[in-house]
Amino acid sequence: MRTVTRALSILDLFTEAAPRLRLTDVVRLSGIDKATCHRMLRALQAGGYLDQSVTDRRYALGPAVLRLARMREAVMPTGVLLQPVVQSLAQQTQETSHASLIAGGKIVTIASAEGLHASRVHVEPGGLLTVGSTASGLACLAWGPPLPVIGPLDPALLAEARLRGYACARGTFDPDVLGIGAPIFGPDGLALGAIAVASPISRMTAGYETDIATALLRASAEATRLFAGAFPDSYPSHSG
Repeated sequence: MRTVTRALSILDLFTEAAPRLRLTDVVRLSGIDKATCHRMLRALQAGGYLDQSVTDRRYALGPAVLRLARMREAVMPTGVLLQPVVQSLAQQTQETSHASLIAGGKIVTIASAEGLHASRVHVEPGGLLTVGSTASGLACLAWGPPLPVIGPLDPALLAEARLRGYACARGTFDPDVLGIGAPIFGPDGLALGAIAVASPISRMTAGYETDIATALLRASAEATRLFAGAFPDSYPSHSG
């Protein structure tokens, strides 16, 4: 089981910012020894989960990943469902908006829309969000199942999220970014993900933050409805 977990963790290293990696990159990023990394990379390549360039020997995600993604979307089209909600939120707030889902103890961005300002925050599609320092992570942690937290976690931010019904991360992940995130609930009343807005802190005022939070909570309710979700009794009411 540990071998499988480590092999799958290698796939998480490939991102929009780093779509192609050398063996040495994988060793450095994963902390796994070189011989084990090479063996796992070869096994993933044999299964079609990775391709390797014959020219520079870099690895990239293979066609098997695309096949699984298409099968997942065919059964549960989460990206298709949430993209219009995220797009509408970005139009309302004029800030970058994104939605994420909890997957295997991690939080994965599955839909995003760029803000309308020239100066805006970029959120990587398919990227992983830190649980303890991002607004999405705090919203999931406050209202979802237990999640592993890597790095420092401010209990006051978690308490604030539970009190308000949405989380604020003021420079905790990026010193120049304010994130505001609200949970997306599933039928069991637990957060299965989050929807969030990210803005440069320099543009934020108290009134602007309140307007964003209001739009965000409407988007959270819409996303929850799309998943046939239910708000738990302990969740703060924002009606009226």
